[in-house]
Amino acid sequence: MYNIAKLLIPLVFLGMPLLCYGQEKYDYKSVAGNEIPVFRGELAEKYNYRLDGTVYAWSDEFETGDLEFNGKWYYGLTMNLNAHRNELQVRIGNSGENMSLKRSLVGDFTIGKRNCTALFGERKIKGLPEGYYQVLYKGKDMLLKQIYKNVTERVDFATHVPVKVFTTRTRYWLARGEKVTVIRGEKDLAGIYKERKGDIKKYIKEHKGKGGEKDDMLVSIMSLVEQKH
Repeated sequence: MYNIAKLLIPLVFLGMPLLCYGQEKYDYKSVAGNEIPVFRGELAEKYNYRLDGTVYAWSDEFETGDLEFNGKWYYGLTMNLNAHRNELQVRIGNSGENMSLKRSLVGDFTIGKRNCTALFGERKIKGLPEGYYQVLYKGKDMLLKQIYKNVTERVDFATHVPVKVFTTRTRYWLARGEKVTVIRGEKDLAGIYKERKGDIKKYIKEHKGKGGEKDDMLVSIMSLVEQKH
């Protein structure tokens, strides 16, 4: 029988921010004005052309989240991830202005219920392109989701104005120690974790086509794989 505690640890992690509780913590709302370091970057450049779709990873909506910035944690920020320009943006109060954060100073962060991390400079993982990633699973191994934008152009039929069309694309990565692999789907995990191949294929057969999200499927398989760890 598998040790249930070992299965629960990664599942519990997914519901928690990627916080390091030994670090200094700040609630920006308790600081007078907007003088904390998070707000001392550059204003995010606005798009001066017509576009279709969203430049942001999930939607145009900015959500509440927590941020590790230059070794300190800040809570209750309003943030969004620009997947086109590879920028993490934080909104300044009610001004409507967005600040683009310096990538090399960003660590882990949350946007809504999503756990994310910045992998630039010293934080970069060999074999992974530098960028911001959603952390879908972190146990012995780590499953990351990279979100980027495909940009095409069309001309509006009525106005003849050029319109840039932003389409969301995703790529999944599995980091195992010093080895990084692109994951196209659930079957790739069966090929990597050969010792659990039978269990993984059985799980896929039982759950495939039931309307679940791909992210959830991959996370469940990773939890299954690491039951013995």
